[in-house]
Amino acid sequence: MNSFLSKLSSLILPLSLSSICFAAEPTTPASTTPPSTTAPAVHSNATIPVGVIDMQRIILSTDEGKEARAALEKEMKGKEDELRKKKEELDKLNKEWKDQAPLLSEEARIRKQQDFQEKLVELRNSEMTFQQQLKQKEGQATQRIAMKVTSMMPEIAKHSPKKVAGIFEVNSSGLVWLEDPVDFTDQVIKKYNETTKADRKKGIENTKSASKTTVNNKM
Repeated sequence: MNSFLSKLSSLILPLSLSSICFAAEPTTPASTTPPSTTAPAVHSNATIPVGVIDMQRIILSTDEGKEARAALEKEMKGKEDELRKKKEELDKLNKEWKDQAPLLSEEARIRKQQDFQEKLVELRNSEMTFQQQLKQKEGQATQRIAMKVTSMMPEIAKHSPKKVAGIFEVNSSGLVWLEDPVDFTDQVIKKYNETTKADRKKGIENTKSASKTTVNNKM
């Protein structure tokens, strides 16, 4: 069973981010009138920079992403231990059945064989169910982070020292090359962690305040 880290590292989530590329400003068409004595206007061919973020690195580097990964890996280890014990019991049952088969009646052999098959199917179903549950939790954790990051992008772009025309997620956008992109990844990770800590602190304060109010009302 692959670890959460290897699965998460290969996960690519499309984002609802702007992906508009601005072309260079068109130059003024050549004039048919004779040139004047004044200097001609200079037209810039520079493009507006484009921003990028690496969502995979954000998910793996934010505090929330690390916590989610650790929780899932802990859950996976516990389940793997449980499944391994069931498999060992099944192997023991199979060995006993083979050793006793020559001494058993046809009816007894069929019963033991059916019992073994039922336990084998149960084990396989348990493995499949756990893998599906783990995949669902992985998806929920990564999608939650991706949605928060997406909601942060307008503010990140607004306060950027360098104006950008749009922001791409480098893994899901299909980009092959950009000239001098503005990488917001580290900035997003820092801002995300700061926001998460502030939200948690506010939640703790609200809980304490609510508990204090409840106590006062009972007095």
